[in-house]
Amino acid sequence: MLKIVWSIIVLTLGFVAFYLFWPRALDLPQIGTVKEWPFTEVNGKEVSHQDKPKLVTFFFTNCPDVCPMTFIELKELQEAMQKKGIADDAYSILAVTLDPEFDTEERIRQYAENMGIAKSNWLFLRGTEEETMQFTQSFHFTYTKNAEGFVTHSTSMYIVDPKDRIRSLHNMSVGTRRVNIEEIADQLEQFIN
Repeated sequence: MLKIVWSIIVLTLGFVAFYLFWPRALDLPQIGTVKEWPFTEVNGKEVSHQDKPKLVTFFFTNCPDVCPMTFIELKELQEAMQKKGIADDAYSILAVTLDPEFDTEERIRQYAENMGIAKSNWLFLRGTEEETMQFTQSFHFTYTKNAEGFVTHSTSMYIVDPKDRIRSLHNMSVGTRRVNIEEIADQLEQFIN
């Protein structure tokens, strides 16, 4: 009987160790691939996000709730990454405007300043209407702009690995649902290590 109990304990500890130490990046499926990054960074920075993991999110500056709340929470992501000892230049947060007609480079810069976003690895990207629409299709991200200029959009963000493969999606901040900062930080860290 004692032999059976010890066998169960050893097996249980083995499964726990396997779960804890097995590389989790292998668990993330490849959802899609980003074929090109057709955007301009609004501060004129070179968009050097190749060979590093990135969180891709979409926004528009007139968004009354989801976008600003998500960005407030993503500032916590940067803090979480710092606590893990991960430098800002090891990953990127890429925010792509869904309304390039209204969101001029100046308007986006002012928006970022008002949100208190100043880290060099948080890049605000802007392209043409056509480039934006084609880019969102890689992510199966949907949005529409009505006659009054208001944008309605999906509420997903995406982890893209260093080889530009889309590996996971995460919810933006909607109502009482918060961004899962810990999970995003863990997934970004997997692709850094």
